[in-house]
Amino acid sequence: MHASSPDRDTLLALDDDALLRLCRQECYRASGPGGQHRNTTDSAVRLSVADYGVVASCADHRSQHRNRTEALKRLRTALALELRQPVPPDRGAELWEGPWKLGRKDRRYAGFIAHVLDVLAHNDWAVGHAGKALGISTGKLIRVLSHDPQIWNAVNQERAKRNLVNLRRP
Repeated sequence: MHASSPDRDTLLALDDDALLRLCRQECYRASGPGGQHRNTTDSAVRLSVADYGVVASCADHRSQHRNRTEALKRLRTALALELRQPVPPDRGAELWEGPWKLGRKDRRYAGFIAHVLDVLAHNDWAVGHAGKALGISTGKLIRVLSHDPQIWNAVNQERAKRNLVNLRRP
């Protein structure tokens, strides 16, 4: 990572156009199901933030524009999942100033999840301690995590690395 590279939270706070300007963008022809129109154009999109080694792609649609939009959403989630930032000692709840009920379509969602995962990582993936640091109950934290299968799986993988029991869905 270069000294002039923005940190993860700054990247997640950028609007779509600004984030795209920082990405390397590749368009290509995707293979797979989709019928006679699938391989006729370079509609698949791969975005990468080289300084961080984070990559996201989408080839779900025939439209390059729609694939770029979806790849950007996936890139935000990948940044939130893969990049951890330190949490200052005895801080957690006050670092997130937004609402706790955010849907995946909300642009602030990736920043919110990144913060929750930072606090979990700081507390060695123990949801009880992380919930306390965040100022919420363990049950609420588990419910927040369970709404997104990708986040849920990532948390359980980190817990498994530490020989902690997998979380069970509420």
